[in-house]
Amino acid sequence: MKQQEKVMNTNMDHLSAIYPSHQPLPHRGKGGGVSRNVVMPLVGIRHTGIRHMGTGHMGIRHVGTRHTGIRHTGTRHTGTSHMCISHTVLITILLIIITLFSYPLTTSAHPLAGSGRIYGQLQDGTKRKAPVVGQSVTLQMAQGGTARDLMTVTTDARGMFSFNALATDKTISYAVYTLYQKAQYVTDLIDLSSKPVQPVNLVVYDATNSTDNIAIVQANVLIDKADAQHGLLTITESFFFENLGATTYVGSLQANGQKPNALRFSLPPGARQLSLKTGFDGYQVIQVDPGFASDAAIPPGTSQFAFSFQVPYSSSNYDFRYTVVYPTVVLAVLVPLDYHASSSGLTSQGAVNANQQTYQQLSAKQVLAGAEIHVELAGLPSPTTAASSTSVGQNIPWFILVLILMVAIVFATWFTYMRMQRKAVRRKQTAKKGTSRKQPARRAIEPAPQKVDQEQQEELLQELLALDKAYETGTIKKADYQERRAKMKARLRTIINAEAVEQTTTKKKAARSGGKARS
Repeated sequence: MKQQEKVMNTNMDHLSAIYPSHQPLPHRGKGGGVSRNVVMPLVGIRHTGIRHMGTGHMGIRHVGTRHTGIRHTGTRHTGTSHMCISHTVLITILLIIITLFSYPLTTSAHPLAGSGRIYGQLQDGTKRKAPVVGQSVTLQMAQGGTARDLMTVTTDARGMFSFNALATDKTISYAVYTLYQKAQYVTDLIDLSSKPVQPVNLVVYDATNSTDNIAIVQANVLIDKADAQHGLLTITESFFFENLGATTYVGSLQANGQKPNALRFSLPPGARQLSLKTGFDGYQVIQVDPGFASDAAIPPGTSQFAFSFQVPYSSSNYDFRYTVVYPTVVLAVLVPLDYHASSSGLTSQGAVNANQQTYQQLSAKQVLAGAEIHVELAGLPSPTTAASSTSVGQNIPWFILVLILMVAIVFATWFTYMRMQRKAVRRKQTAKKGTSRKQPARRAIEPAPQKVDQEQQEELLQELLALDKAYETGTIKKADYQERRAKMKARLRTIINAEAVEQTTTKKKAARSGGKARS
């Protein structure tokens, strides 16, 4: 493991160390099968052409000129010289005919067509490379940037497979693959142009759903320059997985209400435009929180996976969050030199070269699963799309201020109204006091009920005011507020009505008393 780490750190200056420019393998679709558009090699020309038969009869019987009737030309009485000339002309014509017939035959029998062969054995690496019998193996052909399944065979009793009569053109490459226990296995690209017949063994492994032997040897996170026009950051992540066991990890996307037991990758909040690259060809992907999962397999040894995505940003600062899913030996984050990057969980390693550009590197070693790494980015270009979002954001405080102002106006109006009500009550009380001075006898007789009514009225008004304040601040519910306010208003009406009746009675008595006094 340490040796692998040293090699990867040593090669950080090369593009292939962080994002290898590996040659893409032909498409590895599941299942395979024989293509219906197979171009079969030329056959039946191996024994054609001119045989070595000598020159006695010049091979005339092979060209159908034995009965040309040349000897019946009527020249038998012309003499010997005429017979020699006839034979000379005949020989010349036959040579020309043989030459014309032999030329296309030689051309069509080109040695490059159909002379290639790929053969080998399918072996089970978990069982010490025991032969795998009865397994389908597919040959795929790649040419001109496209790939297709060429033919499929089944391994024999010794686990052997063979693909014959293959084209050996320099523009054609081959690969042998198989799907074994839900995991795909494929050979390196095979070029038959220089060596038409090549033995190739393909090793497969038994499947397991345990991740105990899986770790990330190297995890690289490359943050590209920001797209200020759209307010987006493009981030590419590359992982080198190491399977220390003798079985292939094969996950399942069957969630059953929980996170699936599959290969998982984390994504920061707001991630979009996920683009799968190395390692995911032929496998499925689903979204899980906080990232995605794939049923891609990890055989024993080292496997590489890579993908890219975009995240939006709205200011010159951005907090990039990375969640460690599997134990990681080395974690490296590469940031353009134009930006300032800092992290409490990573250490600055200076400048490194990658993808023909120079980046500042922050790294950490021996990172445990579940750890959360934050990288603070500063100095990003202000996104042009942030203007509209900023105006929307600025409208929110104005809306709040307008709402507060409206509430303040309502409260001031209510407070003024209550104050006027209090003044009116006080004026009534003052008027009652003046009346009581003119009628000392009555005041002496009935002071208690008026005082009690006034105190109750004042208390009810104070309670009503407190209730309204409590409802405005949201401390009581609307239903409770309406019920209590209705009860208070009913009590207040009762007191006011009683006071009005009492005042009317008092006025009538006073009028009667005044009439008696005048009389």
